[in-house]
Amino acid sequence: MKKIKVALLIDEFFGGAGTAFGGYGFLARKYIAKYIPDENIEIDVLLERKQGLQEAECVKVDGVNLYRLPDRTKLARKWLKKQNYDLFLSIEMTYPSWKIMQLIDNKKLILWIQDPRPSVVWEEKRQTMTCIKDPCIVFPQIPELIKRLLNKRLVYFISQGYSLNELAKTLYNLPQNTPVDYVPNPIDLDTRYKFDINEKKKQVVFLGRLEAQKRAWLFCEVAKRMPEYEFYVMGKFFRDEENNKKPLEPYLNADIPNLHFTGHLEGEEKEKLIRESRILLNTSIWEGIPISWLEALQYGTSIVSCLNNEDLPSRFGAYVGEILGDGFDKVDLFIPAIRELMENDELYAEKANAAIEYIRQTHNVERFVKTLKDKIYEVYNKKNMPVWFNIISKSDKIGEIISGIKSNILKG
Repeated sequence: MKKIKVALLIDEFFGGAGTAFGGYGFLARKYIAKYIPDENIEIDVLLERKQGLQEAECVKVDGVNLYRLPDRTKLARKWLKKQNYDLFLSIEMTYPSWKIMQLIDNKKLILWIQDPRPSVVWEEKRQTMTCIKDPCIVFPQIPELIKRLLNKRLVYFISQGYSLNELAKTLYNLPQNTPVDYVPNPIDLDTRYKFDINEKKKQVVFLGRLEAQKRAWLFCEVAKRMPEYEFYVMGKFFRDEENNKKPLEPYLNADIPNLHFTGHLEGEEKEKLIRESRILLNTSIWEGIPISWLEALQYGTSIVSCLNNEDLPSRFGAYVGEILGDGFDKVDLFIPAIRELMENDELYAEKANAAIEYIRQTHNVERFVKTLKDKIYEVYNKKNMPVWFNIISKSDKIGEIISGIKSNILKG
C-alpha cells in the first residue's frame, strides 16, 4: 500500500518551532503527530506562508517536519505540487491555514470541528464585555473556502462534540443534513490512578491562557470571597500580554494569601496539582470543549462552570448558568456550587467516579487513533463526485431526490 501523505494545517505546535502554546497546538503535537503516523500514514505540519522565503523552511520537532512556505503564490504552489499531499487535515481553520488551503486544487480536506465561532453568536457574547475583548478571529474568507470545497464534495467534517455541530453549520452555512462524524479529543490516561477522596485537597484550579475570553479575574474574585480554600491559577500570558495583564494586575499585586499564580505548568507538576484538587473552575465567556476539562475529569476533579458544553459540568460538577459581560455582578453564583462539592463528600465522590469512567470510555487514545485513522482511510479511498452529478443536483425539481442519493453515496 502506498503511504497516505497527510498535511496537517495548524499555525501552532505547542511551542514547537517558536509557535504559541494553545489547545489546537496541543492536539497537533501531543496526539495527531504523535499517534497517527504509521507504516501507512505520514504527516507533515504546515504552519504558514511567510514573507521573504524563497523556498519552504523546515524544522523538525519530535521527529515531525514542520514547514513554513514562501508567501509568494507561485513559489508556494510549486512546492505544494511537488509534495503532492493526498489529503489535508485541519484543526478548525485559522487564517494562516486558509492562506495555504486556498492554493490547493481538488484535494480533500478533513475539518476537525473544535471551537466554531459564528460571528453573529461570538460578537453577541463578546460585545457584552467592557474591560477587555478578544479580537474576532473568524475571517469571512474561511467560510467561503469551506463552501467552495463543499460544493466540490472535497470537505469532510469530524467534531469533538455533538454540542458544537450546530455552531459549525451556522459558521460554514452547511445544510442541516451535512454528515459530521464524532471524534472526541483524546487524553493520555493515567490508568493506574485510583480515586481516593482522602487524597483530594480543598483547593480549586484554573487552567488556561490568561486572555480576555477566559476572564481569569472572576477566578480571583471567587478566591477573595472563599478564603477557606486554596486557589491556583495555572497559565500565562501569550498574546497581547500588555492588555491582557491589566484586568489581572489588581490580583497579581494584591495580598490574597489563598490565591497562587503558578505560571505555565507541564508534565508532573501540572498533573499533580490537578490530581490533588477537588475542583477546576472555568470562568470563560466562550469555550469549545476544553482539553483542560478532560484532563481534570480523568482524576475526578469536578468542573464548576458558567458554560455547559456537552453537559460535562452539569454531569460531573456544577453548571451555575450563563454569565455574560465582565461577570463581576455574578461572582456569587460560583460560591454555593464550589462549597457543596467541597463539603458534600458523598455527592463529590459520586460525580468524581462517574467522570473517571466517562473519560476512560470516551476519550482514551486508542479510540481516538482508530477513529481518526479510519476516517483518513475512508476519505483517501472515496472517489470524487463526477461533475455532472453536482450540476444536475442543483435542479429545484429533482434536488430533494438527488440529495438523498448523494448522501448514501457519500456514506459509502
